[in-house]
Formats: sequence, structure tokens, C-alpha cells
Amino acid sequence: MDELVRGMSSNENRLTKLEKRDQEIINLHASVAHLQNELNIQAQQGLRNEIEIVGIPEGNNENLEHIVKVAAQKVGAQLKDVDVDWITRVGPRRLAVPPNVPDGGSRMSRPIVVRLLRRSKRDQLLKAFKSRKTLTSADLGIIGSPIKIFCNERLTKENRLLFREARARAKTHDYAFCWCNQGAIYIRKREGKAATLIRSKHDLDRHLPTKEDI
Repeated sequence: MDELVRGMSSNENRLTKLEKRDQEIINLHASVAHLQNELNIQAQQGLRNEIEIVGIPEGNNENLEHIVKVAAQKVGAQLKDVDVDWITRVGPRRLAVPPNVPDGGSRMSRPIVVRLLRRSKRDQLLKAFKSRKTLTSADLGIIGSPIKIFCNERLTKENRLLFREARARAKTHDYAFCWCNQGAIYIRKREGKAATLIRSKHDLDRHLPTKEDI
């Protein structure tokens, strides 16, 4: 009988240790997730003066400063040398797409990133581009089939993927709005409703669950 009691006590001790270890693992995962989120927030803050222009065909010996200034002028904004820190294409060069492929020029062109010296100028440019949603490469005097040009806030890789997933799920759940403002992602069911901030995959799963999450 004593041996049975000792065995039960030993099993309880092992179970307690396992439960404690499981809780430590949960706490560790939570700490890692928190640190990753903090790093992402800091990285996003580092991009707060940058915009990303997508859709401008890439050419050899192109003058990005001139191209971006013309694009800004076309949307009613003024961009001077003193406003700009640097301008560059980002990402690996893409393989050329045959001319007969629809939107081939758009898919082979890397985004243009512009870092402004002042956030107010960045916000001014974003507002100007959003007010002229019909801007195309033809408006910039670029030869070839017109390609629609978009200008957005620059996001970290994590936020870019989260934003892409949020837009896809918002469409599935019949949300009318999904947008990004100052590096933060928001969704809204319809006009007049309160906006919901999406800060993480957890928020996304809670507000816009997939079939697997339901």
C-alpha cells in the first residue's frame, strides 16, 4: 500500500513538473513574440519618412530623381532636391517579361523607394498620389503600354505580409475598407462604423478568422 502511495505521489510530482515546464514554454513563446513585435515596431518607425512607388517601368540608365519629380508634379505636388534624402529601386532585379504578356512591364519593374527628410513632405506626397488614382506610366512620358502607378507607405516585411493577408480576409468577410496609416493597419466593415486596428496575426485571426479558425 505504501509503495502504491509513493508511486502515486511520484507521478503527481512528475505531472506537476511537466505542467510547470509547459507553462515556462508558453511564457517563453510569449516573450519571443513580444520581442519580435517590438523589433517590428522599431523597424517600422525607421521607415516613417519613406514611400514606395510601384508600376514605373525600369530602364537602363534611368534617372530616378527626374522620374519621381515628374510623377510628383503630375499629381500636383512639388518635390525639390532639399526634400529628398535618397531614391532607389529595391529588391532583386527581375527577369524580363515578353512584350506580348499583359502588364509585363509592371511585373518586371522593381518598386522605387523615396526617403524624404521630413515626414510632412512624405504625407503630402501620399495624399497627392491618392487624389490622382488614374496616374499611369504614359503620364510620365514613358514609352509602352500604360501601367497604373501606385504610391504607398513603406512597410516592413512583417507588416507588408500582414497587410496583404488583412486585405484578402477583409474581402472574404465583406469589409468595405482595409487601409494602412502611419504603418498601422485598419479595417472597417462599412462607412460610419468604427475602425479596428490590426497589429498582429492574432488580431487578424480574432477579427477576420479563416474557416480553420472558426
